[in-house]
Amino acid sequence: MAGSALTDAAEAVRSDFDERFAVMRPRLLAIGTSLAGPDAAEDIVQDTYLRGRSKIDQLRDPSAFDAWLARIAVNACYNHHRGLRRLVSDFSAFEHRRSSTEARDVGLRELIERLPARERTVVVLHYGHGYGLHEIADFLGLTHTNVRSIVHRARKRLAAQWEESQA
Repeated sequence: MAGSALTDAAEAVRSDFDERFAVMRPRLLAIGTSLAGPDAAEDIVQDTYLRGRSKIDQLRDPSAFDAWLARIAVNACYNHHRGLRRLVSDFSAFEHRRSSTEARDVGLRELIERLPARERTVVVLHYGHGYGLHEIADFLGLTHTNVRSIVHRARKRLAAQWEESQA
């Protein structure tokens, strides 16, 4: 009986995918904007929709639909950054260097963007979107302790970068 109830719930998620996605869309757009920037956010959301739609059969727990979609969006952001890194390394000769005075005028957003992808993701999800450390651990497939350590390292790194930018 319990297996039947789970199957019914999974079928309901499949049939209501578009409606449930529409409810999650603003949050996914915010995640994409925070992690990949406003220019890439719509593409991230579209990729999340397509990937979620095609992989809906892989959703084991229908009650975890929102977290599952958020995880897909975070992975899409990671993929976006990997693509940018490849592009930048291919065209490194064209990089524009900032003057030392411009380097001093750094805002918090830019400092966060300088963080490594994993630290940036955890900081944005936790402080920017209000996800708990346990939720983030589930999204990223990490332990709570690992996420807590990542937040600690990111905060230390941000504080050091902030001090440097103010000097």
